[in-house]
Amino acid sequence: MYSSANRRYTAPTVMEKLVFFLVLFTGCSAKYEADLKGKVFTFPLVSTNSYVELQPDMEGSLSAVTVCLRSFPDNKRANTLFSLATPSHMNAFLLYQSEVGAYRVHINDMRYDFFGLPDHLNKWNSVCWTWDSRTGITQVWVNGMRSVRIMLYADGVIAGAPSIILGQEQDTYGGGFDKAQCFLGELTDVHMWNYVLTPCEINSYMSDISFTPGNVLNWRAINYTVHSNVFVEENQLHACY
Repeated sequence: MYSSANRRYTAPTVMEKLVFFLVLFTGCSAKYEADLKGKVFTFPLVSTNSYVELQPDMEGSLSAVTVCLRSFPDNKRANTLFSLATPSHMNAFLLYQSEVGAYRVHINDMRYDFFGLPDHLNKWNSVCWTWDSRTGITQVWVNGMRSVRIMLYADGVIAGAPSIILGQEQDTYGGGFDKAQCFLGELTDVHMWNYVLTPCEINSYMSDISFTPGNVLNWRAINYTVHSNVFVEENQLHACY
């Protein structure tokens, strides 16, 4: 290292380098804006501090929502796929896979469970969820098949600054994580719209062909902050093509 006393440079030791990088990275988060086409978020560890924050591209109340994503989860456990909280509702818009083929949705803390959906084991699953406050109609699509349509939280809105998190369920605004509810696996192609996609648009997303990207969250131009043990990696599905 550099000494002002004798003006002589001494190369840092391996241990000094290691200490420097540990100080630099331990407990830190990294913020990015990027096109993540062909990339995945890998969540390899059961924890309460590994997650990704997403920054929406628009502000204002939501009276209709579609969220689509692709998930490669550890099927031996429950997984939180998408968590949106507001200051007044911790489960303002929450998508939770309680078991294989079973999806639990929350809208402003009101809940419904869908069963019998065609999850793939040890493969990617394409999942979309729609809600329209005008009618309250909500449903989940998995791998091209839709659930029953039910009414949940009609004539309401999702209001307040959203905290959007992948990998954890928020029990407080922006926190309150429980490792029993965290996501373990890989997520990709996360999009969010402030309107309900048509069945044809959802099928286009499911088939991974041309579709209009999300206007609230767009995987091709997304603002995100990674916390702790989450990694941005190449999608191995396309790695050999």
